[in-house]
Amino acid sequence: MATGDKGNPDKHRNVELKARLDGEEGYERRVAIAKQLTGTDGTVITQRDVFFHATTGRLKLRYLEDKPSELISYDRSDVAGPKLSLYSKMDVAEPALLEQILAETVGVRGRLNKRRLLFLHGQTRIHLDVVESLGHFMEFEVVLEPEQTLAQGQSIVDEMKRLFELSDADLMTGAYIDELLK
Repeated sequence: MATGDKGNPDKHRNVELKARLDGEEGYERRVAIAKQLTGTDGTVITQRDVFFHATTGRLKLRYLEDKPSELISYDRSDVAGPKLSLYSKMDVAEPALLEQILAETVGVRGRLNKRRLLFLHGQTRIHLDVVESLGHFMEFEVVLEPEQTLAQGQSIVDEMKRLFELSDADLMTGAYIDELLK
């Protein structure tokens, strides 16, 4: 991945970092840091994700409460540490029908449920997740502006990692669904 790579102009770009937290205590400690950093209590989002088989990258249907569901395709390396994610998403008015069509044509890879606490800090989306059957996690998504480089996004993620007291041993390589299917 080149540090100046701006990716496909039709896709959105962000730099992501995902980490496993040390249980409820580690989760609550990071919630307190996020509240102090952002001056907010965050927004609770209940999500149900259905992952489908894809020839490249990942494809998921995200059911959301109180807003339209989303179909999201994304591609990112399965490596620990900050990584570039290229993604496209669209609102879905009839998610159950779309799920049925995709299940019948490409097949379901897996499903997961999570409760997300979302905080916004500058161009960073801070996610504190409780994933059913998996545990507690934290994720940063630095949404890159078109003129920003991957290196600039990685620098922001590195600072967030420091602020939230995450170690290299906490970092995850793949997606929650990969952990669930192990």
